[in-house]
Amino acid sequence: MGGGVGLSMHAAFRVATESTVFAMPETNIGFFPDVGASFFLPRMDGQTGMYLGLTGQRLKGRDLVYAGIATHFVPSERLPMLEKRLQEIDVVDYNVVNRAIEEFVAQPEGGGIEYSLGGVREAIDRCFKFNKVENIVEALRQEAEVEGVEGEWAGRTLERLMGMSPSSLKLTLEQLRKGGACNIQEAFAMELRLAEGRLGSHDMHEGIQALLVRKSNDPQWQPPSVEAVDMAKMYLEYFERRSDYQMEFLGGAAFSEYPYAFGLPSEKEIGGFVRGENPQAGDFALTRGEVVAFFVRESGNKVGVREKVNWVLDRKTRLMPDSSVLQWVK
Repeated sequence: MGGGVGLSMHAAFRVATESTVFAMPETNIGFFPDVGASFFLPRMDGQTGMYLGLTGQRLKGRDLVYAGIATHFVPSERLPMLEKRLQEIDVVDYNVVNRAIEEFVAQPEGGGIEYSLGGVREAIDRCFKFNKVENIVEALRQEAEVEGVEGEWAGRTLERLMGMSPSSLKLTLEQLRKGGACNIQEAFAMELRLAEGRLGSHDMHEGIQALLVRKSNDPQWQPPSVEAVDMAKMYLEYFERRSDYQMEFLGGAAFSEYPYAFGLPSEKEIGGFVRGENPQAGDFALTRGEVVAFFVRESGNKVGVREKVNWVLDRKTRLMPDSSVLQWVK
């Protein structure tokens, strides 16, 4: 959580167990998701990163693999054996490390995906696709009127958002939208500027006092509502400010996507393949079996790939008329 995410999220391998918990709860104390969150949250499937960054929602265990946060799921009782196996590796080769970890990964149970957000992924995209917090709030209100799992989720999410710092919500949404176009250096530099401005803010001090000092969990936010936040003023105060410090990056890394990919394929990758944007897809429309087989083969038969690709295809594709080939649906 928080800083712990920063120590692990940018690594090539991120192993989760059944007790691993992920959350970016900074908006609850009047701050914003930092430690590189402006880089990795916007690159998660759909609007999942926006949802997690604004609400601070927790994910646990195998959730982290399907969300793209962890690369592998290994039951905790297997960790000693995994550590011993890794100590035996005598070459500097990420592919060798990946195969070693895969030896200890647990198979999903029941043949489907075990993902707590699975039933609300479409609702997350519908509600968190907007560039204004006010629009997100209104979308959640409308979604909450619908009976069923998605309506219940929207009601809980709306209640959760209403307890967060309004200025932090607006700051975070703008930060994450900008972060989607930043390389890794630009993302960290932006977060440094935001942190310099935010550390002296009323809401950060009030949030920490209410949650950690008074333990009353009754912060008095200023302004008290998202409608009262002056976004133009906030933009000048945070995003246009000049930093007093210069960050130096070892090795000059300035990538726009992580240079390693040992997790499950993303929705973006699956969609690109179905639409023929990946050169390996060829010039012909593809069947479900061909799409699944490609990703299973490319991953070296990685555990969970078949389940995730099928789940994404169920949600994002339809069969073309009188055919067995897939069409990607927005």
